[in-house]
Amino acid sequence: MSNGNGHAEVERRSVLKAIGAGTLATAGAVATSGSAAADASSTHYHNPVGPIGFGDVSAIQADDGTYYAYGTETPNDIVPIATSDDLVNWTYIGSALDSYPDWRDNADAGVWAPDINYYNGQYYLYYSYSTWGSSNNPGIGVATADSPDGPFEDQGPVFRAADLGMTNCIDSEFRVVDGTPYLVWGSWYGIYGVELTSDGMEYVPGTTFHLAGDSREGGMIVRENGYYYLFYSTGHCCEGYDSTYEVEVGRSESFVGPYYNQNGTDLRDLNEHRSGVSVLHGTDEFTGPGHNTAIRDDAGDWWMLYHVEATTDQETRTMMIDRIQWENDWPVVACDGTPSTQSPMPGTGSYDCGNSTNTTGITEGTYTITNVNSGMLLEVATAGTSDGDTVRQYSDTGHPCQQWDVIETNGGGTVHLRNVHSGKLMEVAGGDTSGGASVQQYADTGHATQDWRIVDNGNGTYRIENANSGKVAEVSDASTAAGADVVQWAWHGGSNQRWLFDPV
Repeated sequence: MSNGNGHAEVERRSVLKAIGAGTLATAGAVATSGSAAADASSTHYHNPVGPIGFGDVSAIQADDGTYYAYGTETPNDIVPIATSDDLVNWTYIGSALDSYPDWRDNADAGVWAPDINYYNGQYYLYYSYSTWGSSNNPGIGVATADSPDGPFEDQGPVFRAADLGMTNCIDSEFRVVDGTPYLVWGSWYGIYGVELTSDGMEYVPGTTFHLAGDSREGGMIVRENGYYYLFYSTGHCCEGYDSTYEVEVGRSESFVGPYYNQNGTDLRDLNEHRSGVSVLHGTDEFTGPGHNTAIRDDAGDWWMLYHVEATTDQETRTMMIDRIQWENDWPVVACDGTPSTQSPMPGTGSYDCGNSTNTTGITEGTYTITNVNSGMLLEVATAGTSDGDTVRQYSDTGHPCQQWDVIETNGGGTVHLRNVHSGKLMEVAGGDTSGGASVQQYADTGHATQDWRIVDNGNGTYRIENANSGKVAEVSDASTAAGADVVQWAWHGGSNQRWLFDPV
């Protein structure tokens, strides 16, 4: 069907965009009617919570306590809406917009990444209106309604890329700070903010500010612990099981920044994918978590709503939820920074990480660590005891330089890997975040480059992921030779990136 603005058939447009669009649901992913059950009991729920197709989710709680979620368009809806009483069991109810806004003349433009807010006595739904990429003057519009379930009436664009002289003006985040409304936006070419007029309908010229670097999108801000926390997504978002999407974070005492991550890096200086500090990254069960929002339940606890690009059951976007807790004034998502399979219900007021099933099964203790590809053991080269000695693979000699203590760090599910012979920690040399960087041993410095996540691959093998870089330890060039170096590289699932842990 066509709408009154001359837009082409919804299904055709959605399939075209799904081939390459960075913020669209996979072709064929639709918000199905009825309820999306999360297998909830009085004490726990299971991810995903659905509905299918709710990518780039935004959520709000109405005065009557009902939660409303909104997602990127699907083949059936321009902006699908679902409701829930508990943040877990969602019922799809329809579309926020009945027709495509008329302020673009491109039939292949899509409505992406909605951002719902209550402001000036109305519900404001900011939305991205763009074709894939940033070359065709994308922009952010706003629609308003008296009720969260609509109908929403389009109010036109707030700004477009040409207005601000910037590219890819999508992925909005509306905030009111000290009575002043702002809009944060950005996708892959920097995350920025700008002041809005008091009615929230237009931007104020000359007020833009820079928050984060390139290869980032979907900025979302939480105020807690005396800080503003800027969550954003990075990695490749829309490649199904090959997606590398994840969520990183920085914080600032000022809304306009600058924002720094746990390593003290200014987010504006990060311009490569996955080069910050992850707070949520994928597993074999849940691929590509990202583009999140955050909402507080009635018990006052923070929850992250986000989508994954694929699950073990289907290669399509699906909505998820996990708890945000705080350690040393930094967010920890789902206990260990990976999507949970089962977690305590929202609103219960308590959350024991021991009841959240996203743990690896690798407990504290001493292990030999064997590379699946070569069958050789992880060791410190030549049984060295000096800072900077290389970590490599070698055949089993029975020497304690081939034994490693797994020690919890109290840092969001990360561990230290301490060599039994030297007493030093395994790390990525120099805190490097690039692929191919060397893995070595060093005395404890407290830097995140010495923190590792042991991620269950679901088949008895594990990957060893560096908390600083998001990359995993692998044997260089998939070598099977004794003495081959261990380096870090982006996860690709090769057997040279898979390890076996055997207790000593």
